[in-house]
Amino acid sequence: MNKLIGVGVRAGIVVAMTLGSGVQAANLEGTWVLQDADNTQAKLDAAVEDVVKEINFFIRALARPVLEKETQICNTWLLATDATQFLWQCDESPPGELALSANKSEMMSDDGRLIHGTLQQSEDRVATILESDRGKRTNVWQIVSDNEMRYTTTLESDKIPKPLTWTLTYHKQ
Repeated sequence: MNKLIGVGVRAGIVVAMTLGSGVQAANLEGTWVLQDADNTQAKLDAAVEDVVKEINFFIRALARPVLEKETQICNTWLLATDATQFLWQCDESPPGELALSANKSEMMSDDGRLIHGTLQQSEDRVATILESDRGKRTNVWQIVSDNEMRYTTTLESDKIPKPLTWTLTYHKQ
Protein backbone atom coordinates (compact mmCIF):
# COMPACT_ATOMS: atom_id res chain seq x y z
CA MET A 1 0.00 0.00 0.00
CA ASN A 2 1.35 3.43 -0.95
CA LYS A 3 0.55 6.69 0.77
CA LEU A 4 1.39 10.26 -0.13
CA ILE A 5 4.22 11.46 2.11
CA GLY A 6 5.08 14.89 0.86
CA VAL A 7 4.28 17.59 -1.61
CA GLY A 8 6.55 20.57 -2.02
CA VAL A 9 6.72 23.37 -4.55
CA ARG A 10 10.32 24.41 -5.21
CA ALA A 11 11.52 26.54 -8.11
CA GLY A 12 8.34 25.82 -10.05
CA ILE A 13 8.72 22.07 -9.62
CA VAL A 14 6.05 20.13 -7.80
CA VAL A 15 7.52 17.21 -5.94
CA ALA A 16 5.15 14.45 -4.95
CA MET A 17 6.55 11.15 -3.79
CA THR A 18 4.87 8.04 -2.48
CA LEU A 19 6.20 5.84 0.25
CA GLY A 20 6.06 2.12 -0.40
CA SER A 21 6.10 -0.46 2.33
CA GLY A 22 9.55 -1.71 3.31
CA VAL A 23 11.42 1.47 2.41
CA GLN A 24 14.11 2.25 4.98
CA ALA A 25 14.98 5.61 6.58
CA ALA A 26 11.34 6.64 6.30
CA ASN A 27 11.57 9.06 9.25
CA LEU A 28 14.03 11.13 7.20
CA GLU A 29 11.30 12.00 4.75
CA GLY A 30 9.79 15.44 4.86
CA THR A 31 10.98 19.01 5.25
CA TRP A 32 13.94 19.78 7.52
CA VAL A 33 14.91 23.30 8.65
CA LEU A 34 18.41 24.38 9.70
CA GLN A 35 19.00 24.83 13.44
CA ASP A 36 21.40 27.46 14.80
CA ALA A 37 21.52 29.26 11.44
CA ASP A 38 23.45 32.20 12.93
CA ASN A 39 26.49 29.98 13.57
CA THR A 40 26.40 28.09 10.26
CA GLN A 41 28.65 30.27 8.12
CA ALA A 42 31.33 30.22 10.83
CA LYS A 43 31.24 26.39 10.87
CA LEU A 44 31.66 26.22 7.10
CA ASP A 45 34.41 28.85 7.07
CA ALA A 46 36.30 26.88 9.74
CA ALA A 47 35.99 23.66 7.71
CA VAL A 48 37.39 25.40 4.60
CA GLU A 49 40.23 27.00 6.58
CA ASP A 50 41.15 23.63 8.08
CA VAL A 51 41.75 22.29 4.56
CA VAL A 52 43.33 25.34 2.88
CA LYS A 53 45.87 25.90 5.67
CA GLU A 54 47.68 22.82 4.36
CA ILE A 55 47.74 24.06 0.75
CA ASN A 56 50.72 25.93 -0.71
CA PHE A 57 50.48 29.64 0.15
CA PHE A 58 50.30 30.72 -3.52
CA ILE A 59 47.58 28.20 -4.39
CA ARG A 60 45.60 28.88 -1.20
CA ALA A 61 44.08 32.12 -2.55
CA LEU A 62 42.75 30.23 -5.57
CA ALA A 63 41.57 27.18 -3.63
CA ARG A 64 39.63 29.01 -0.91
CA PRO A 65 36.87 30.49 -3.19
CA VAL A 66 36.46 27.16 -5.00
CA LEU A 67 35.98 25.30 -1.72
CA GLU A 68 33.71 28.03 -0.33
CA LYS A 69 31.47 27.60 -3.37
CA GLU A 70 31.15 23.89 -2.56
CA THR A 71 30.17 24.55 1.07
CA GLN A 72 26.59 25.41 0.30
CA ILE A 73 24.29 26.26 3.21
CA CYS A 74 20.91 24.59 2.90
CA ASN A 75 18.36 26.35 5.08
CA THR A 76 15.77 23.70 4.18
CA TRP A 77 16.09 20.11 2.97
CA LEU A 78 13.19 18.30 1.33
CA LEU A 79 13.80 14.54 1.44
CA ALA A 80 11.52 11.91 -0.10
CA THR A 81 11.58 8.26 -1.10
CA ASP A 82 9.26 6.17 -3.20
CA ALA A 83 9.41 2.53 -4.24
CA THR A 84 12.27 3.17 -6.69
CA GLN A 85 14.18 6.37 -5.84
CA PHE A 86 15.46 8.78 -3.19
CA LEU A 87 15.05 12.51 -3.82
CA TRP A 88 16.77 15.40 -2.01
CA GLN A 89 16.34 19.13 -2.53
CA CYS A 90 18.27 21.99 -0.95
CA ASP A 91 16.22 25.19 -0.73
CA GLU A 92 15.29 26.29 -4.27
CA SER A 93 17.96 24.25 -6.07
CA PRO A 94 16.90 21.59 -8.56
CA PRO A 95 16.30 18.28 -6.78
CA GLY A 96 18.81 15.46 -6.88
CA GLU A 97 17.67 11.89 -7.24
CA LEU A 98 19.13 8.41 -7.18
CA ALA A 99 17.55 5.03 -7.67
CA LEU A 100 17.33 3.07 -4.42
CA SER A 101 19.44 0.41 -6.12
CA ALA A 102 22.02 2.92 -7.44
CA ASN A 103 25.56 1.57 -7.37
CA LYS A 104 27.84 3.79 -9.45
CA SER A 105 24.88 4.65 -11.69
CA GLU A 106 25.79 7.11 -14.44
CA MET A 107 24.17 10.55 -14.66
CA MET A 108 25.11 13.98 -15.98
CA SER A 109 25.76 17.07 -13.87
CA ASP A 110 24.29 20.48 -14.67
CA ASP A 111 27.58 21.43 -16.35
CA GLY A 112 27.79 18.24 -18.45
CA ARG A 113 30.20 16.17 -16.34
CA LEU A 114 29.70 12.43 -15.99
CA ILE A 115 28.84 11.52 -12.40
CA HIS A 116 28.60 8.07 -10.83
CA GLY A 117 26.03 7.93 -8.03
CA THR A 118 25.64 5.37 -5.26
CA LEU A 119 22.90 5.26 -2.62
CA GLN A 120 23.38 3.65 0.77
CA GLN A 121 20.60 3.49 3.34
CA SER A 122 19.80 2.00 6.70
CA GLU A 123 17.06 2.40 9.25
CA ASP A 124 18.24 5.84 10.41
CA ARG A 125 20.42 7.23 7.61
CA VAL A 126 20.70 7.78 3.87
CA ALA A 127 23.97 8.51 2.08
CA THR A 128 24.51 9.63 -1.50
CA ILE A 129 27.99 9.19 -2.94
CA LEU A 130 28.59 11.23 -6.09
CA GLU A 131 31.88 10.72 -7.94
CA SER A 132 33.29 12.53 -10.97
CA ASP A 133 36.67 13.41 -12.43
CA ARG A 134 36.80 16.28 -9.90
CA GLY A 135 36.48 14.02 -6.85
CA LYS A 136 33.88 12.52 -4.55
CA ARG A 137 31.05 14.13 -2.56
CA THR A 138 29.35 12.11 0.16
CA ASN A 139 26.11 13.49 1.65
CA VAL A 140 24.78 11.78 4.77
CA TRP A 141 21.40 12.55 6.33
CA GLN A 142 21.08 10.79 9.69
CA ILE A 143 18.24 10.79 12.22
CA VAL A 144 19.39 11.87 15.69
CA SER A 145 15.92 11.86 17.30
CA ASP A 146 12.29 12.03 16.17
CA ASN A 147 12.56 15.68 15.17
CA GLU A 148 16.30 16.12 14.66
CA MET A 149 18.54 15.22 11.73
CA ARG A 150 22.28 15.62 11.25
CA TYR A 151 23.55 16.36 7.73
CA THR A 152 27.24 15.71 7.01
CA THR A 153 29.05 16.34 3.76
CA THR A 154 32.54 15.17 2.88
CA LEU A 155 34.37 16.35 -0.24
CA GLU A 156 37.40 14.37 -1.36
CA SER A 157 39.73 15.19 -4.25
CA ASP A 158 43.34 14.64 -5.21
CA LYS A 159 43.50 18.45 -5.49
CA ILE A 160 43.07 19.02 -1.73
CA PRO A 161 45.37 17.66 0.98
CA LYS A 162 42.59 16.15 3.08
CA PRO A 163 38.80 15.76 2.92
CA LEU A 164 36.63 18.82 3.51
CA THR A 165 33.89 17.86 5.98
CA TRP A 166 31.14 19.77 7.74
CA THR A 167 28.06 18.82 9.76
CA LEU A 168 24.87 20.80 10.32
CA THR A 169 21.79 19.99 12.41
CA TYR A 170 18.18 20.31 11.23
CA HIS A 171 14.76 19.95 12.85
CA LYS A 172 11.66 18.53 11.20
CA GLN A 173 9.08 21.04 10.07
